[in-house]
Amino acid sequence: VQNRIWTEFSKIPKYMKDVIIAMEDKRFYKHGGIDLLRTTSATIRAFIGKPSYGGSSITQQLVKNLTEDNETTIGRKFREMGRALKVEDKMSKDEILEAYLNIVNFGAGAYGVQMAAKKYFDKNIEDCSLAECASIAIITKNPSKYNPLIHPEENKKRRKIALQEMLNQKKITQEEFDKAIKESENLKFSNNSKNNNQNSESIRNWYIETL
Repeated sequence: VQNRIWTEFSKIPKYMKDVIIAMEDKRFYKHGGIDLLRTTSATIRAFIGKPSYGGSSITQQLVKNLTEDNETTIGRKFREMGRALKVEDKMSKDEILEAYLNIVNFGAGAYGVQMAAKKYFDKNIEDCSLAECASIAIITKNPSKYNPLIHPEENKKRRKIALQEMLNQKKITQEEFDKAIKESENLKFSNNSKNNNQNSESIRNWYIETL
């Protein structure tokens, strides 16, 4: 029942893969399903009352999306971790990232990067630029708040953060960064009115981590 077209890993731009990893799980290719450093840091921040950026790895987020197990309990978190370890044992990192990019919610009824590219830019994901990939990738954090058709300025602010993070992690060059920032200033989105189907949805964070 979800609006999705599965896209092979080879057809997803490297920019799209890199920006997701940079923003969601920068040690994705180094851990075994659970980023203990990130999880510990997020837990400590939650206990001392500081804003949490979430401790879930991409693998854990994939598990959460597939199982729809959303209980805010310690038990759920341990179940998610156990499942993430099993997924990592059965699938390669590229297979996990491919699944995540095809399953995750990108707002406005679009699931997966291909439908997001068609929804927001009226093109295939393989034809999207760095700035466009960044604009799509950051939506996962909050599909309502960062929907560029409804909150273009919120999307613009966060995609600049994403591009800066990619530069900091050396996933792009200064030249690529400068070009993407310039394009980002006047990024053109699809003006198909049918895309704008979330204008009554309140802004809320879909990935608030309480544990």
